[in-house]
Amino acid sequence: MYPPDFSYVRVTTVEEATKFLESHDDARPIAGGQSLIPMLKLRVISPSYIVDLNPINTLSYISSSYSSTRIGALTRYYEILKSDLVKINVPLLYQAVKVVGDMQVRNLGTIGGSTANADPSADIPTVLTALNADIILTSSSGSRSVKALDFFKGAFTTDIKKGEIISEIVLPNLEGYRTFYKKVVRRAGDFALVSLAFAIKLRGNEIEDIRLAYGGVGDKPFRALEVEKNVIGRRLNNELVEEIVSKVSNQVNPPSDTRGSSWYRREVMKIITRNTLKEVMG
Repeated sequence: MYPPDFSYVRVTTVEEATKFLESHDDARPIAGGQSLIPMLKLRVISPSYIVDLNPINTLSYISSSYSSTRIGALTRYYEILKSDLVKINVPLLYQAVKVVGDMQVRNLGTIGGSTANADPSADIPTVLTALNADIILTSSSGSRSVKALDFFKGAFTTDIKKGEIISEIVLPNLEGYRTFYKKVVRRAGDFALVSLAFAIKLRGNEIEDIRLAYGGVGDKPFRALEVEKNVIGRRLNNELVEEIVSKVSNQVNPPSDTRGSSWYRREVMKIITRNTLKEVMG
């Protein structure tokens, strides 16, 4: 299919982009276009204006401090995969980006674009939810920071307000954690049927911190906060593994579609949770 007619707007600064978006109700920004272009072709959306953010070179960077790693919204996946800063400080993101789409998607797609699109089965929103990353939103009046747990409101729905764009993602550095990104798909390159973004910090066999976030099981990434809270300070053993598996799967009601039923998704959720915890135990 062909996309509907629209006017193309090229901007070179964040200020230009935010001012145009603020003054035009029916405008959509485009970064890598790996989600937006298919949506246009299927006529899921029909904006009057497409605002091309790609010339804004100030939004493509990776930097790291002692406690956090900052990634510009227009940073492409392949740049993340080349970055030792990400691989060392935010290994969970690195692991997830390795299985995003295919080579074309990784060459063109951006971390900010996936975050803004907020597909509940996408890899990046699930990782950001696990880490409760800070998402920096910029408008003509300034910038504000929103935690990932507050940013994703539902399927393709976020806290982005009129005239705002995502300018930066700030992720906590995970020193002393073991991380795993597990993703079950029907075909290579697909969005996740179910995914798990997992991080754990142990003191001996005792859980000091744990993060469990799932994609594909609801209208936004699901973070098992109550389960996490209840296992802090407990010894990781087979009994606790089964308790975690049971509790996380009982807290969601996954959707049914042509890719899999609700029951099947819940069973997949149990299996990847159990297998990951067993892997941690060795």
